[in-house]
Order: sequence, then C-alpha cells, then structure tokens
Amino acid sequence: MSAMWPLTQGWYGDRLAEPFVAKSLDELQALLTSAGLTSPFWQLRGDDAPSV
Repeated sequence: MSAMWPLTQGWYGDRLAEPFVAKSLDELQALLTSAGLTSPFWQLRGDDAPSV
C-alpha cells in the first residue's frame, strides 16, 4: 500500500495542469516499475503485455 501513494501522485499529479500533457507509455511504465509493479500483468505493451 505504501507504494501506491507515490504511484498515484506520479500518475495523476499533473492532471489539472494547464496545458495538460499526457504521459508517454514509457513514462507510465517507469512509474509502474518504480512502484515495484513489474510482473507481466503490469506491462503496458510488448511481448510481456497480457492480451485482452
């Protein structure tokens, strides 16, 4: 749970910024990795990403 607050701040912290600039997939993947979310489930793209 303690890893979730920094992840949430990184993911949503700038949503109200003017002008809002969306994060790239690489930036979002780095946030997930820094929170320790590294299993294939958390891969946003590539061969390790789960099929939907």
